[in-house]
Amino acid sequence: MKKLGELFENVDDYKNEIVQDICDNSKTASVGSLFVALTRDEESGRKYIEEAIARGAKYILQESEDEKERVENKNGVVLFFVKNVRAELARVASKFYESRFNKIVAVTGTNGKSSTVDILRQIWINAGIDAASVGTLGVITKNGRANLSHDMTSPDCVELRKILWRLSENGVKNVAMETTAHGIAQRRIDEIKFDVCAFTNFSQDHLDYFKTFENYWNAKARLFLELASRQSVFVVNADDPKSEKICEIAAARGIKCASYGRTSNDVKIIDIEQEESTQRVKASFFGKEISFVLPLQGAFQVYNSLCAAEIAYLAGTNIEEIIDGIQKLHPINGRMELVARYRSAAIYIDYAHTPDALKNALISLRNHAKNRIIAVFGCGGNRDEQKRKLMGEIAKEFADVAIVTDDNPRDEDPARIRKAILEGCPQAIEIGNRRKAIESAIEMSSAGDAALIAGKGHETYQKIGKKILEFSDREVILNKVKNNVF
Repeated sequence: MKKLGELFENVDDYKNEIVQDICDNSKTASVGSLFVALTRDEESGRKYIEEAIARGAKYILQESEDEKERVENKNGVVLFFVKNVRAELARVASKFYESRFNKIVAVTGTNGKSSTVDILRQIWINAGIDAASVGTLGVITKNGRANLSHDMTSPDCVELRKILWRLSENGVKNVAMETTAHGIAQRRIDEIKFDVCAFTNFSQDHLDYFKTFENYWNAKARLFLELASRQSVFVVNADDPKSEKICEIAAARGIKCASYGRTSNDVKIIDIEQEESTQRVKASFFGKEISFVLPLQGAFQVYNSLCAAEIAYLAGTNIEEIIDGIQKLHPINGRMELVARYRSAAIYIDYAHTPDALKNALISLRNHAKNRIIAVFGCGGNRDEQKRKLMGEIAKEFADVAIVTDDNPRDEDPARIRKAILEGCPQAIEIGNRRKAIESAIEMSSAGDAALIAGKGHETYQKIGKKILEFSDREVILNKVKNNVF
């Protein structure tokens, strides 16, 4: 709880009143709550104010229709009218749920965020630092997945502040956090003082929400342009063209910018030698040649590992501890994860659900498969329709056998989604039932093949219509192969 005067200025008449909690869902309001009326999907939060008050909310934060900021008292309820309610929520929530860390890191990009923050957390923990990661895979600490669950890459503003506060209260020192374009655009991460801001890559995704590439890019760029402090450090993928723009932002703001990749002068990839289940990597690390065995598959995981390594180094971890941590990495849930072997074929799951991610996953498997690559994938409903045909074209080019199935169709007709994908890959096998599609891929696999079940990775559900059904690609695979698990 906090006094109202600790959260707002110019509230002398009410400064000693107690705010019990902050909420942006009227159904969770209780006695003494500060309710924040957010507009979501063009639905005004004002329509829920009366319900919040009925449940006991004493303070209301809402957008001012005339843009005049003011405080009013209506029947004992204090009303705050502000120009930008999301920006004000971020400020107030950060004060209410205060947290302190030695280092807090933001990782953004179209692909690779989950792996990078997971690898970074593992490096820190191996080095004896109490660390946590926050993102699509949940909130993970040295003790495993924390009971602070959420269903988005970036939790909403209030939930995120609660998560960080609890981690801080439990003694966590360093946090690695995924930051999405949605989270940045919706001001969920405003007011967080990041020590390092990292960029993995940029490619097509989320055009259903952002409409244009420019809007999508501007949302991500805001992390570097506006949210990062002058005391932070930028880490970028030198091999992605957008990194040049971030370096320009860094130069204009007087912020240090370091890079990784084949074309980097800081952490430069010299050689990657593919082995059956590992990769031998040689790199130049700020002028010092290093080599290590990466127990993860996929060239993209080399990039993610070096991104995490560079962040850890710039945040104060020595290179010897970093290399040791990388070589001891545990598999990342649903990220190019080898789930089983069947008839000497390897069966993988991966979260790849964008054209670029699917392409990278299939190219990476080509280095491990001695025979065919079988790809099972679909596209989500109510999402970027433009990428569907593209993903079909990628499967046509980089897989030997493609099976088009359902992902999370949500409110769309699944057959319509599959049809759009098949325009790019007309020779693909169409099996709408995802379980049957996975089982078919396993049945047709033979020695030396690699089957990639893409799109859902770690997820344990499938969204069909209004229903959320239990479904795990991993469990389907394991049930199918049974006693043939490696």
